[in-house]
Amino acid sequence: MARKPFIIVFVSQKGGVGKTTIALNLAVALTYKNHKVLLVDTDTESASLSEQLGIRPDGMGYLDMLGSKSEIKDTLFAYEPIYLQLLPGKQSEVKITPKPEHIVSFYGKLAHADFDFVIVDSPPGMFSSDVARYLNDVAILTTPDSVSSSSSAKMNQYCQRLKLEHRLIINRMGYSKYDLEREEVERIYGDVAFQTVPEDKIIAESLRKRKPAYMIDKNSDFCVAISELANDYSLKVDSRRGAEDEVFERSTTPTVFERLAKWFLK
Repeated sequence: MARKPFIIVFVSQKGGVGKTTIALNLAVALTYKNHKVLLVDTDTESASLSEQLGIRPDGMGYLDMLGSKSEIKDTLFAYEPIYLQLLPGKQSEVKITPKPEHIVSFYGKLAHADFDFVIVDSPPGMFSSDVARYLNDVAILTTPDSVSSSSSAKMNQYCQRLKLEHRLIINRMGYSKYDLEREEVERIYGDVAFQTVPEDKIIAESLRKRKPAYMIDKNSDFCVAISELANDYSLKVDSRRGAEDEVFERSTTPTVFERLAKWFLK
């Protein structure tokens, strides 16, 4: 029985809140837990994921997949230090607005990709409601300031209208004494935060070395928060897999009448 991947899309209304950094390190943490993970960069203007990893993929990327008949598996880039598959973004000198039908078709392909998790690093702004049926979880990123928090509240309302499972992640907690407290961010957002990720010098080291923070120091405060997030997602997928296996076992186990019929037909 083919299993569908658990698709997580990282979103924010504004840039600079750390979507790429969180998405990348979550993908690494889940890979360390022996999950098969695909990380996708769907930003058509800035190849942030490639920049953070210091890679220059020569093959196809996200833009090439839009409107293409190519299969996902034929366009992947292997991040060799660990078993992590990437579908990188590609830098473009001009602004490109993908056709809505091409985006929907692309997500349809992701939904049938052979992975435990597909993590999508999206560009700033609202995602299309047409892809909602393919998403298992929406990670809404914010930083502890009033502008970003207000933007995340709009994303919260949007996900509620679409009846999508979603969660708030507050990044860079403790960066400034002028930051909002967690409770203030939650009040603006309209719900409790699922996870807070502290400001940590490991990120500056990670960007300088072009290496995921999780591969530098798993015991850093930042990586401990990422591990907690990975544990929750891992439990979600494991429980779903168990339910799928139970349904499959029931559907393939012969009933009493089927066993009797088989016996009499011998």
